[in-house]
Amino acid sequence: MGYSGRYHAASLAAVFIALAVGILIGIGLADDVVSSASEELESSLRSDLKAAEDRADELQVQVDRNDRFSAQIVPEVLGGRLAGRRIALVELGGTDEDLVTGARDAVEAADGELSAVAQIALPPDEAAMLADLPPRYAGVRRDPDALSRIGEAVGRELSGGGPVIDALEPDLFARFSGNLRDVDGLVIARIPPEDLDPDERGTTETFESAILDGVAASPADGVGAELTTTDPTTLGPFIDAGIPTVDHLDLPAGEVGLVYALNGFEGNYGTKEEASGYLPDFNRGAETP
Repeated sequence: MGYSGRYHAASLAAVFIALAVGILIGIGLADDVVSSASEELESSLRSDLKAAEDRADELQVQVDRNDRFSAQIVPEVLGGRLAGRRIALVELGGTDEDLVTGARDAVEAADGELSAVAQIALPPDEAAMLADLPPRYAGVRRDPDALSRIGEAVGRELSGGGPVIDALEPDLFARFSGNLRDVDGLVIARIPPEDLDPDERGTTETFESAILDGVAASPADGVGAELTTTDPTTLGPFIDAGIPTVDHLDLPAGEVGLVYALNGFEGNYGTKEEASGYLPDFNRGAETP
C-alpha cells in the first residue's frame, strides 16, 4: 500500500475515532442533562406533593370543624320542630340503609318519632292486589285504570292507615315495621328496581305515580328524599306531583331541609340541578293551605 493509501486509511480511521469520541462525549453530556432535568423534576414534584399534603391537612381541619359545628348546631336548629309528630319512611322499590339512617337522625333531632319504615314492592302484583281488595272496593276490579286507583288509595292511606293498606299488606310491602296509626308526615324515597322488562317498567311507573298523587292529595306533609350520592336523581316524579324534595339527606343541611319540609315549607332543596335552593327560605315561612 502506498503513502496515499495509508494516509487515506489513517484519515478514515481518524474520522471514525473522532465520531466515536463525539458520540461518547454527547452521551456523557446527555446523561448530565437528563440527570439534571430528572433531579429538578423530582424536586418540583416533591415540593408539589408537600404543598398538596399541607393543603389536604388544612382542609381536613376545616371539615372536622364543620362536622363539630353541625353536630352542635343542628339539634339547636331542629329541636322541638317535630315534637309530638309521627313520621313514616316509605321506600318505593329497593331499600337504602344510609337513607333510613339519615331520615331517622333528622326526625329524632327534631324530637319527632319515626314510627314506621315500609318498603313497597315493585313491580306491583296487580292481580294479587285486585283479588285482595276489600269488598267495598270491588268495583275497582272493573276499572281499566284499576292499578292507578289502588295506588292513589295507598298513597292517601300511608298517613294513618286504612282499609286498602290493611287488606293489601301481604301483597303491597316487601318490608314493614312499626305502625301507620296517627302518622302525619311522610318521607318517601324511590329506589327503582333494575332489569325490568317494558311491561314491568310501565306498571311500576303507573303505580308509583298514583301513589305520589295520593300522597299529594292527603293531609299529610310528604317529602321526597335521596342522598347526594344518588345518581341519576330519582326526584323527578315527586316534583311533578308537587311534593317537596331534599336531595342531600346525608348532609346536615339535608336534615334541616327535610324537617322544615315536613313542617310545610314548599320547595326542592339540595345540591343538584333540580334544587331551587340549598336550604328553605326561613324568612318566608311555611305554606298555608
